[in-house]
Amino acid sequence: MEFLDIYDDLGQRSGKSETRDEVHRKALVHRSVCVWIMNSKREILLQTRSRHVVFPEMLDISFSGHVQAGESPLEAVRREGREELGIEIDVSKLRYLFSCREYDGINGYFENEIEDVFLYRADIPIDEYSFCNQEVKEVRYLSLNEFKRMVESNSSELVPYETHYHFLLIALSSRLL
Repeated sequence: MEFLDIYDDLGQRSGKSETRDEVHRKALVHRSVCVWIMNSKREILLQTRSRHVVFPEMLDISFSGHVQAGESPLEAVRREGREELGIEIDVSKLRYLFSCREYDGINGYFENEIEDVFLYRADIPIDEYSFCNQEVKEVRYLSLNEFKRMVESNSSELVPYETHYHFLLIALSSRLL
C-alpha cells in the first residue's frame, strides 16, 4: 500500500501521511514529480496512457508520479523513471524548472498536488523504453513546435494540464533554448 505525506497549502509537511486512495478521496495536499524528457533535436517525449488508468489513451508528460511518504523528490524521479519507462535517471542531466499546484476533481477522485517539474536532457531511443507497470501504452517524441501547437489549440489528445503546459513552454523558451 502506497502512503503519501500530507502538506499544508504553503508546502510544509504536516507530519501526517495517508494512503494514496484516501489522499485523493479527501483532496489532501501532497507532492508529486513531473519529468519532461527532451532530446538534442528539441523533441519532447510524450507517453500515451493505458486504457485502464485515469485519462486513458491520452498524451501525457514523459513521466510523473507521487512522492511517497519519507521520499525526496529526486528519489521519486529515479523510482518513477524505472517504474514507468524502464530507464535509469542520471541526475546530472536533470534540471529543476518550477513547482506548480494542480487541483482538479473527476468522479470523486481529487488531485491536489504540489508538483516539482524537471527537464531531463537525454538522447534515449524509443526502443530503449520499457513499460513495467502497465500505466504507459507507448511513447513518442514530438517537436517542441508541434507540442506548442497542441497546447495552444487545447488539443483533446492531451491530458488536461493546460497551466502546467504553458509554464513548461515559458520555462523552455526563457531558460534553455
